[in-house]
Amino acid sequence: MSGSLQQIAYQLLLRLLLPLFFIKTRKQDPQRWLERLGYYREPVPMPSRPIWLHAASYGEAKAAGLLIEAMRAQGYQGHWFVTTTTKTGGDAIQPYLCASDCHRYAPFDLPGSIRRVLTRVKPQALVVMEVEIWPNLWRACQQQQIPIVLANARLSETSAKRYRQLLPQLWRSTLGRASKILAQSPLIAERFERLGANADRIQVCGNLKYALEPNPDIIASGQQLRQLLGCDRPVWLAASTHSSEEQLVIDCHQRLLEQHPDLLLVIAPRHPQRFDAAWQLCTDSGLKTQRRSHHPKTPLDGATQLYLADTLGELLLFFEASDLCLVAGSFVNVGGHNILEPANYDCPIVVGPDMKNSSDILQDFMAREAIVQASSPSELYPCVKQLLDHKPQGLQLAQNAKTCLYAYQDAASQQARAVLEKLYTEPADIINKPDR
Repeated sequence: MSGSLQQIAYQLLLRLLLPLFFIKTRKQDPQRWLERLGYYREPVPMPSRPIWLHAASYGEAKAAGLLIEAMRAQGYQGHWFVTTTTKTGGDAIQPYLCASDCHRYAPFDLPGSIRRVLTRVKPQALVVMEVEIWPNLWRACQQQQIPIVLANARLSETSAKRYRQLLPQLWRSTLGRASKILAQSPLIAERFERLGANADRIQVCGNLKYALEPNPDIIASGQQLRQLLGCDRPVWLAASTHSSEEQLVIDCHQRLLEQHPDLLLVIAPRHPQRFDAAWQLCTDSGLKTQRRSHHPKTPLDGATQLYLADTLGELLLFFEASDLCLVAGSFVNVGGHNILEPANYDCPIVVGPDMKNSSDILQDFMAREAIVQASSPSELYPCVKQLLDHKPQGLQLAQNAKTCLYAYQDAASQQARAVLEKLYTEPADIINKPDR
């Protein structure tokens, strides 16, 4: 199929999927769904000549926040127009924004929606996080001579194969529009090059998420939370669980209670809309269960065996408060979630077999003996039991994981420098440093 036919196929596919996008968007934030079409109800003025920074969801938004901080530290005094596709992403980016900056939901990758946003915002550059490759958006930016930087770029081998199989000419031409691709690793850089990106525009800068530093407030709040959970009992956390994973960890926990009768399991579902379903599973288990949202400041009864963390914005506190954690999304076809945040708070980590979203990071952690991977659901029990039975092993895992993080601490400054170099080496009639 020719490149032009692939472009047409992409436009048709978008329109077929549009009703599903609308339904999902209206559910997550009913008051703001028109932003996905590039319409803004409130007459709030847009920041002058901002950098448009797009970060899809929570993890990308946290990394984007680190990039914002690093660019400010290196002298960028301009404005930010930040878009996300989820409410959790929007909540995560807010602490990094000034009063003159702006957050909106990202427009669908439709020509009309993109045109409305570009006309309203007039960005001096587009910076997209990780793997947000949108053909219509990138094409419109190139036509208006707006530089495009793919920051903290990641691409799993599975995704790379999918791109090569589905509309390969479209993705090749889209990646060719990028001014810079800041890859997390040499292996990822190679995948982008094989997909069609210009090799001379790819730069290996490390992973922004490695640049995380422990927040003293999180540490203090996590220690207070541990007081509520009980300091004299072991606590393990199932973080960012999906459907079916809650039942898996509950079954595992029931077996672990035979050897560790005072053990507490904390379940933190990935999506807020699943809190009630997870609570039903907990109560159906027959274990003595408590729900955090009902009594957030009340110490747990010592007989409580299962605790549902059904609140937003507290996952880091639970990493600090737990003796070990399972990072979920790794026993379902999701590809696993962020293992860097628990490592940052010295929490020993267990993951399941599906970690394709961060296979390079996992390889690094495995090589340094900084993580335990269960090869199947049945292996979760012996992996967790081993860490509970041998606490020094868990402490060594956490220490090794921290060593992995330290090796990449300059990723934020590298990527900030790369973005700024691209901005201010462009012709003056295209890029002008904004005034505050």
